[in-house]
Amino acid sequence: MGLLPLEFSECYTDSPYFRDNIHTHEAELERTSQAIKQLIKESKTLLQAARNLSKAQRSFCQLLQDFKFECIGSTMTDDEIEIESSFKEFGRLIGTIEDERDRMVRCACGNNLTCALLVCR
Repeated sequence: MGLLPLEFSECYTDSPYFRDNIHTHEAELERTSQAIKQLIKESKTLLQAARNLSKAQRSFCQLLQDFKFECIGSTMTDDEIEIESSFKEFGRLIGTIEDERDRMVRCACGNNLTCALLVCR
């Protein structure tokens, strides 16, 4: 059920019906205001978590790319070479994913005025 319309002409009479209707509208405005504030708060939390995840992923990606086996003897085994190569490639892929995640967050903040003003500072 929607809100009943407020009739401007009823404000002159200031009837109990008009006051109840005004009170209902005020309550709905307050509920909507609280819901918007909660959305903004959750958006900030979500974007901060995304930034923290990205930072952790980039750190992990760097560890993978820098991974090196200390070989016993003069050369590494084929398995060691393959593992090292796989880690480097996996780290590169994670880095690419994080670049795209950063681009997505920047685009989301750039296209939404509320987000840009409140969250992306």
